[in-house]
Amino acid sequence: MIDEFSRRPEWVRWLPAAVLSVIIVAAVLFAVIGGPRLAEGPGPAATDQVTDLNWSVFTDEGLAYIESARTPRIDLSSPPVDAVSLGLPADGALTVGPHVTDLDYRLVLIATDEQPNGALFTTPQFTVSTSGGRLQSVRVDERGAYDFRETYLLVAQRSADYGFTAPPSTRLAAAVTEAREGGEPVVVRSNTGLTTGMGVTAEMLCFGAGFCTVSYVVTPAVG
Repeated sequence: MIDEFSRRPEWVRWLPAAVLSVIIVAAVLFAVIGGPRLAEGPGPAATDQVTDLNWSVFTDEGLAYIESARTPRIDLSSPPVDAVSLGLPADGALTVGPHVTDLDYRLVLIATDEQPNGALFTTPQFTVSTSGGRLQSVRVDERGAYDFRETYLLVAQRSADYGFTAPPSTRLAAAVTEAREGGEPVVVRSNTGLTTGMGVTAEMLCFGAGFCTVSYVVTPAVG
């Protein structure tokens, strides 16, 4: 057996090492060339996916880009905001989300040309409502649900950014009781904050099971 092995051609002995070298080189090339392509985000939007000023539109093409980039941007700085120019119906509501990956959107709303200048929301979904050919509001949802104490703390924290006054925790507790006794969810709303240059109202929907969901209703400044 030893004589037979020693009579094999020299190149046979080097074959495993050569194959391993090829695999290593291929892996390095993929890391250099293919890796960045997999890691990078979506490329720049095409002209039919955003407005001339790079704001989001809600046509089929625009929604496809929003789903790809997850960075929708809406300009509310010059109200009234024309609905049709954004690809929205003259009257209706369009909900974006939840995303197929369950990741959040980073929604930017620009309010004025001066500071303060809008807000950034991280949200699993948002709804744009229109009426009479104008954008009326953007409803932005918080992720998940909270007990009434957690709801109060969350809304109180957000009030510093958006300028509204959080309803007292006793009101939220009473809403849960009302929902339990009446069998229907109860809505609790804050006043409207204006510190961002647009109207922001916190809206809490409380259920008899003891928890609430939180949304923010954003309205353009009066034009």
